[in-house]
Amino acid sequence: MFDFKSIYAICGGLLICCLETQLKFIRTSIAINFGFLFSPNIRFLYYILLCMISWGFENIAGRAVALALGFIAVFNTYILCRYPGYREVREQIAKEEDRRIEEKINGDVQK
Repeated sequence: MFDFKSIYAICGGLLICCLETQLKFIRTSIAINFGFLFSPNIRFLYYILLCMISWGFENIAGRAVALALGFIAVFNTYILCRYPGYREVREQIAKEEDRRIEEKINGDVQK
């Protein structure tokens, strides 16, 4: 029978992947619709929610993913809380990357 947990797991994982790509058009949409992911404590809870969903699959792969997500949740929260300047550096890197992508696109269009 179809399991709705898999839809939650896929959507949750895609949201985290889109957040971590740091592309401007994706980042803006996520900030508007999923602003809670920019708070370290609430992001931790979101990772724990994904961890519980993965644990609920009750197989070795689900348990392995749940343990990995638990580790990532703790590590990510530690970094964001311990080094608050990390977020600004990440934003600066994302802006530079956006600028490089726009320059490349503009260069390709002009050719």
